[in-house]
Amino acid sequence: MFFVEPMTLEDAKTICTWRYEAPADIYNTENSEEAWDSFMDELHFSVRDRENGPLLGYIAFGPAATLAHPELMHIYENEAYTDIALGLDPARRGKGLGTEIFTLAMEMAGESFPEDGFRVTVAADNEPALRIYRKMGFEVICDLQAEIIYPDFDEVERTCRKNIYVMVKG
Repeated sequence: MFFVEPMTLEDAKTICTWRYEAPADIYNTENSEEAWDSFMDELHFSVRDRENGPLLGYIAFGPAATLAHPELMHIYENEAYTDIALGLDPARRGKGLGTEIFTLAMEMAGESFPEDGFRVTVAADNEPALRIYRKMGFEVICDLQAEIIYPDFDEVERTCRKNIYVMVKG
């Protein structure tokens, strides 16, 4: 179905070149050595449709799937949940891959932590992701405004305020 492997530097570099259109542009990543290194933490995994196939997306677990925000620290302290995040190649969004890859991510997390529920952190205007999470039974436990710093299409750092949801299942 999918080929999953620990993140490689080549894949991290590719991910850092992906550019999403608004409102998903907050998921654009700076294309720098520091950003590449952030994917090389043993918590990020590359996803392909087959071995040596094109990179479809990635899965992240634990702290790599959380938002470093002071108002959320108490939520992330609850270890009854495994944090999951995923990213898709922008050219592959809207084709049903998100649901399939997120299902795979929950299966992977469930194998390692069978007693845990699942937790996601997502921008409130990320409708494609919200459809997936709601369809899978996730519920919002926290809704807050957060200042997000991210590069735009010209790689110029900027900030904005976004509504963020933390959602759980199980």
